Amino acid sequence: MTAVVLETDRLVVREFDDEHLDDFAALCADAEVMRYVGDGTTLARPEVARWIEVCKDRYRTRGYGTSAVFERDAGRFIGYCGVVRAIGNDFDELIYVFHRDAWGRGYATEVGAAMLAHVFARSQLDRIWATIDAENEPSLQVAAKLGFERDRVEIEDGVPVAYLVIDRPA
Repeated sequence: MTAVVLETDRLVVREFDDEHLDDFAALCADAEVMRYVGDGTTLARPEVARWIEVCKDRYRTRGYGTSAVFERDAGRFIGYCGVVRAIGNDFDELIYVFHRDAWGRGYATEVGAAMLAHVFARSQLDRIWATIDAENEPSLQVAAKLGFERDRVEIEDGVPVAYLVIDRPA
């Protein structure tokens, strides 16, 4: 069993490892789930396997990264959450993605708050960003609940993307 990153009342967050490949690949193969993730395309199993290797490297070098999220009671994999270096950007951002049957249960807010606290405690980061498709209202609401403030909206590949930021707590 992989190392526990953090726990909340309803969730257990673990470091990604090879044992999570099937669950992670299934999540990333769901077009509806991936609609607002990255460029909106699904990821093939080899891409997910590479992502897991990157996650393992990030745990070793930074002490945090993308992590697997499980329901505490059922032990079921429901998604992922983490703070990662955004591709093509010079900042770290909070990411979270869940299976459709886990949507609307407050999991993103619960694990997002815990992940932010975890990363701020283990890093020298002064700010963490979130980049969210401006049409993804549920995710924008999660970010607002977490305390993120809107910095700007930019058009990227024809899509409006909201840039939100949260500062290290005083």
